[in-house]
Amino acid sequence: MARHAPFQITPQAAAELSRLAALTSHPGVASLELQPGGCQSWALIIRAGAVVGEPMARTDGMTLWASRDTVNQLESMRLDHHHDLRGGGFILRGPKDVQFCTCGIAFSRPAKDASQGQ
Repeated sequence: MARHAPFQITPQAAAELSRLAALTSHPGVASLELQPGGCQSWALIIRAGAVVGEPMARTDGMTLWASRDTVNQLESMRLDHHHDLRGGGFILRGPKDVQFCTCGIAFSRPAKDASQGQ
């Protein structure tokens, strides 16, 4: 069975998450959650300062937490953050087989063949 790349956080995303989490009573942590629907199958919800699930990624003093199902859906992706004169926000990036919405945080993955997971 092929091992897939883990979820990653870019330094830009870690810096923004750290800034947001510092405003809470739990600096250095954030939780990721997937909400069905939107412009694609899933929309990513980020909760700075929240610890829900298990640790899924760590970088630059920031730890992201998520449920096992969320970790599986976000496999081989990375969380980035951009900021320019028009604003900014978090963006998911990932493999070519994942379809991303222009909003940057909604995505659809192709259905996995049942024989691949065993």
